[in-house]
Amino acid sequence: MEDKTVPEKKTPTPDKTTAAKHGDQGRRYRGVSEEVRRAERRQRFIEAGLDVFGVRGYHSSTVRSICASAGLTERYFYESFENSEDLLCGVYVFCIQRLRERVLASLIGQQDDIEAMAKQALRAFFESLRDDPRIARLLFIEVLGVSERVDTMYRITVEDFANLLIRLSEPLVMGNLPAPLEAELVANGLLGSIIATASRWVLLGFNTPIDAMVINVHAIFVGVVRHLVQISEVAARTASASE
Repeated sequence: MEDKTVPEKKTPTPDKTTAAKHGDQGRRYRGVSEEVRRAERRQRFIEAGLDVFGVRGYHSSTVRSICASAGLTERYFYESFENSEDLLCGVYVFCIQRLRERVLASLIGQQDDIEAMAKQALRAFFESLRDDPRIARLLFIEVLGVSERVDTMYRITVEDFANLLIRLSEPLVMGNLPAPLEAELVANGLLGSIIATASRWVLLGFNTPIDAMVINVHAIFVGVVRHLVQISEVAARTASASE
């Protein structure tokens, strides 16, 4: 008699690659991974922080007001930031990056003329502040005196811009300074004059036209640069004569 028993079918066991693939798909929402969505939420908080800190002020803001501006819950806030100060640091870095990118973009094609470079960079700098008063307030008012962490971040940023100034001007000016002149000290002094002038401008509500701001601060820069060139030339002639 013929045996009509149907053999038992074995269900194939998915391999690890397949399992991982399905696991990743399970963590996706509308085709977007959790990692991407987390980054998007963080950026929304950065932008909300800029809006709230830059309009109301850091000390007048709360996590709740930031979440309301971002349209997200506090659970998501603490997913990316420890507290309001942590967000302030994130917003500060974001603003500095935008400012740096705009200044560097203004220098394209100007690398052989230090005075022209300075004028273009100063115009881009002052225009960035006037175009977005929130950034101006955050960079020159809201970060001052918050904590040691924020103060350290501020000092490091100034040093970074001083180093950028040295790198850009080194082939033309800063690379040949005779002792006891030091490029780091000169660069920090120039930046100090820019920061002090910009802070006053922001506090007075941008009451001076940008053209006047650029001309006045550029005069300081040009005066220093020409003086450095003169000193370097004298030192070079003196060294040549003594050989």
